Amino acid sequence: MILRVILKNFLSFNKEVQFDMFPNMKRTSLSNHIQKVADDKLPVLKMAAIYGANGAGKSNLIKGINFLKAIATNKNFLDKESIEKYTFALKENTDNEPIELTIEFTTTSGLPFIYSVEVSNSGVEFETLQISGLGSRENTNIFTRKNGEVEYHAAPSEEISDIILKWIDKNPFASLLTINNDMPVLSSEHINIASKWFADELTIIGLHSFNPALIEIFKNNREVNQFASELFREIDLGIEDVNVETENFEDWMSAHNVRGLPINKVREMRSGVLSEVVDFRNTRAISVEDGVQKISQILFKQFGENGYSREMDIQAQSDGTVRLLSLVPALYSAMKLSKTVIIDELDHSIHPHLVRELVRYFSSQRSNGQLIFTTHQTCLLNQNFIRTDEVWMVEKKNGNSYMYSLNDFIIHNTINIENGYMQGRYGAIPFIGELNME
Repeated sequence: MILRVILKNFLSFNKEVQFDMFPNMKRTSLSNHIQKVADDKLPVLKMAAIYGANGAGKSNLIKGINFLKAIATNKNFLDKESIEKYTFALKENTDNEPIELTIEFTTTSGLPFIYSVEVSNSGVEFETLQISGLGSRENTNIFTRKNGEVEYHAAPSEEISDIILKWIDKNPFASLLTINNDMPVLSSEHINIASKWFADELTIIGLHSFNPALIEIFKNNREVNQFASELFREIDLGIEDVNVETENFEDWMSAHNVRGLPINKVREMRSGVLSEVVDFRNTRAISVEDGVQKISQILFKQFGENGYSREMDIQAQSDGTVRLLSLVPALYSAMKLSKTVIIDELDHSIHPHLVRELVRYFSSQRSNGQLIFTTHQTCLLNQNFIRTDEVWMVEKKNGNSYMYSLNDFIIHNTINIENGYMQGRYGAIPFIGELNME
């Protein structure tokens, strides 16, 4: 779970900003939105909604977290040419100022970590991984990299230390967290746990993210399949069940006259999966099982008049249904596997009422997962199902984005925060001038 994120000199965040998931414990409403981590010592919010006008910088927070995930998992993520596109550009003399990013998080194992990195156009200038003391005790250093040197909690042998320094010199833009992907020289269990969190326990979904393996996920994971059916029934999409139908490819071809499929390529397949995508929809997936080509598609059981039901394919579904379907694996990992999921524009193509039901459903579930999302839907600003400390605002001034929590305002639990937001009482809304039609 994310505890806090700090950004400086990153995209539209010039000055240091902090986003955190710490609740206001004086607020007693919706207490089930708070969970305890780190041996039940620290209360943390399980959900956060981020608001702001278009271009204010909401997505840049997510890009900052994605930057941290990428640099912690991919040695080749950065180079001298690419670093410039991440640096705040609307000021003079930016060349010598590094990007500064910090994230504090807890893993599913319960261990809290702080990871910080500073990167300039010459490479990683500073990097550290610490076990967080959560403010009650000193942090424990796992490693700190600065000026080409590394300090360790448990120092390796001189030989290993020399290998690490040579690797850093050869890979100046790479995180030390990725060195074990090249050679297993850092044996710290804590490094492995932190690296696993970035790789496996943190999921980030962009506005136009697309998962070509969606059909295979539903086909091979019965729990995800059942979760999708449960979710769709709960938010009342008119869909009773979601299933994957699989047939032998040759049998399927004999019953269908479908153009566009690379039939000869399919018949030559001996392994792997071939996905068909139409209008950003996973229409079919072709795989090989026991030497036989199979074709699979997702079907939705829908009801009509007088109890009549029929299975419909994905091309018969609305954009909103398809968007929700694409979010199911991530939502499952948050609700059932205690992972952290971040979604840019949760409401994309989804009706406001369905978005509200989705948020209500997530927050009502017993889980140790976390959902953080950007949105424009003001209907979520209702204290019956969202806490004010779960709402964050992003504004931009002179090209610089800054963030603040709705918890910074004195808001009684009876106040209609949606009306207040639309009236500009809390900021983070666009200011539109009058149109001159003359």
